[in-house]
Amino acid sequence: MSFDMMTVGITAVYVLILQPFALLQILPFRRFLTVAQQKQLALVWCLLVVLETGLITVIVSLAVFPSRQIAYWLLGYLVWIPQFALAFCFTRRFWAGHIFIAAFRILFSGIIYTVTRAILLLLFPDKLLPSLYFEQILLYGALSLLLFPLLVRFFTDTFRHFEVASTRRYWRIITLIPVLLAVESLYLSLIDSQEKVFELLLPRLMLLIVIFLLMAALRSGQSEVYRDLRVFEKEHELQQQLVSTAHYVKLSEESRQRMAVLYEKQRQHIDQLIALVRHRDREGALAYIEALGAQFSRTKLPQYCKNTLINAALTVYFARAKELSIPVTATIDLPEELFCSSDLSIVLSNLVENALIASQKQPPSARQIVVMTMCQNGVINLLVKNRFDKAVEFDEEDLPVTHVKGHGLGMKSLARFRDKYDATVFCQQKEGWFTTYIQIPLRASS
Repeated sequence: MSFDMMTVGITAVYVLILQPFALLQILPFRRFLTVAQQKQLALVWCLLVVLETGLITVIVSLAVFPSRQIAYWLLGYLVWIPQFALAFCFTRRFWAGHIFIAAFRILFSGIIYTVTRAILLLLFPDKLLPSLYFEQILLYGALSLLLFPLLVRFFTDTFRHFEVASTRRYWRIITLIPVLLAVESLYLSLIDSQEKVFELLLPRLMLLIVIFLLMAALRSGQSEVYRDLRVFEKEHELQQQLVSTAHYVKLSEESRQRMAVLYEKQRQHIDQLIALVRHRDREGALAYIEALGAQFSRTKLPQYCKNTLINAALTVYFARAKELSIPVTATIDLPEELFCSSDLSIVLSNLVENALIASQKQPPSARQIVVMTMCQNGVINLLVKNRFDKAVEFDEEDLPVTHVKGHGLGMKSLARFRDKYDATVFCQQKEGWFTTYIQIPLRASS
């Protein structure tokens, strides 16, 4: 066995050069991993790199293959398997996406492999390719690094809204296209030889054009899907406002009806009070007045803040909390005129609605919602928290994520609000409480 430090060094360089394409399997889905999962994945990934370097060094040193070039070429496909399996284990629900990316990796790898061989034959026409295996490794790595930013951006954008904007049937069909192309590319690689490099170069370049056209078609199609998704989310927000307004109108109508009943009986109330006064029943008169006051209080809608839109939204959701016997502590200090009233009312509605849903999953004795707002030093501070003892998953922006179909639109609305008004959003789960804290600079009104 020929084992030396040069072999170790070349193998280490080779394994590291393969990592950018290997990282394509996990980087597009990193936003769906928790911080703990990301750290665990990075640790295992580094261990795999070390193990692969050692294993390939041993196999190459044993001279099992006719040449080192063939050894590195064949082993290069095998070392993709551990990283693929690792990424698949951490993001199993994106299995179609992983197959899709793996097919693209095979396609681009085959194209780069043929291009590097053609370049080396042009530069060194008198040499045999097996003797240029290290130069080919370096050239392969350089071309891979040039393509890596383009590919990672493409796949990240492609799978950004994977769970919301795509269907399983769509990905089962569309994934077949690059997979079949990849099989054809691998078949051509098996008959690849030094004599046929230039014959394969043109088909591979045409295949590259086909791949870019496929990528452009996918992005164009997804852009339309994302536009439809944004329209759907906007319609959801408008629908939410309409429902909230309808409930508020219903509450107002019920309040008006209770007031009408009191007015109809006002003559009876006055006669009753006169009778109590004539009999000098002071305690009875006071008790009757207090009872009337309580009835008048029930006819009024609660006033949580001076802002009409926000007060209407809070009135509806707090009334719902009362129906569900969920205690609510509210301290709302907002001005009557606010530059973000409409958007903030939607955000508050979503946060309180999420708090109501989460509270219903808690035991009755462990239900509590707190809503607080304060304008201070040119900043609107908003706090919404509720009791919740189950684990909450966060994305890379530290916003909670859900994998339940039809949910998660509230957090998207919060993210858009944050970006639109340059707000700061902080979510945390600690000691049985889930807290959302928002800071909105008042300068945004300009």
